[in-house]
Amino acid sequence: MRILHITNNYPSERNPAFGSFVQSQVASLQASGVDCAVFFVDGRGCVWRYLRAWMRLVWHLLTHRYDVLHCHHALTGLLLCLTGAPLFSRCVLSYQNSPSYEWGRGTFFLLYPFFRRFILKFRDEALSGYKKVCVIPNGCSPERFRPMDKAECRRELGLEPEGSYVLFIDANARRAAKKHSQKRRDRFDVALIRLCECLGKPVHPMILQDEDPLRMPLWYNAADLFLLTSDYEGSPNAVKECLMCNTPVVATPVGDLPYLAKYCPDCHVVPDFDPNTLAQKAWEVMTGVAGGPGQTSRDALLKLGYGLEDTASKLVEMYRGL
Repeated sequence: MRILHITNNYPSERNPAFGSFVQSQVASLQASGVDCAVFFVDGRGCVWRYLRAWMRLVWHLLTHRYDVLHCHHALTGLLLCLTGAPLFSRCVLSYQNSPSYEWGRGTFFLLYPFFRRFILKFRDEALSGYKKVCVIPNGCSPERFRPMDKAECRRELGLEPEGSYVLFIDANARRAAKKHSQKRRDRFDVALIRLCECLGKPVHPMILQDEDPLRMPLWYNAADLFLLTSDYEGSPNAVKECLMCNTPVVATPVGDLPYLAKYCPDCHVVPDFDPNTLAQKAWEVMTGVAGGPGQTSRDALLKLGYGLEDTASKLVEMYRGL
């Protein structure tokens, strides 16, 4: 089985962290015996790059043969449709967020006739009745993301051994530069101020944008807390990676996080988007007030099937059923 992954989210020399979850998914499929190739559309910052990518993609599809064409993100789905390939090939489109936040539901319905399957990262009730829609969240590696000694991680990163650290992540540098981007750094800043007031001591923010993916387990294990303040998400990999390290997460009610919070004791989802509510929950977690079930979040994630191998198995089954 030969699969071509067409994606505009993939690590590159100028941004090694961007789209690392797609790279991990491809690697997991290759490890399970699937022949995978990647067509990277590096279109950020210039619409003409998508035009050049379209021409390259047309030529690539004319000179190569694949059993399945798997697009990651609605924009690459649109690009593939413009090549005419969906008329002759089995095609799959993975959304990274809800279609409402990824070129809109109008685009979803426009693309619907041309793809055999639409993969969502969490159950979107408005689209769950469509027979082409399936839910397959990205998995994460339990071997790579594992609990490590906090003091040793802080020593390696040059952090204060007794300091309090809260993590914020946005791998998209262009998006992170905007004041009110999806990840809402502004909301994080306000929540951090309130948290410092509640704790009565400084809390150091750890702001990660272009960090080497291989060093991410160090940051996860060095942090006291990952504070996710987004307006919307799909199934955020950084949260699952933190939970695989048994590092607590406090988050807004986005994507599949309310579902994960039912089973993972370290996943705390607040009922609204108020930074004061986030700060209060973060205070409870950091002072030991907030509790949860007996099993670890790592154990819960593995039981729920969020490991890389589990996701690869689901994808292979889906490919074979097209």
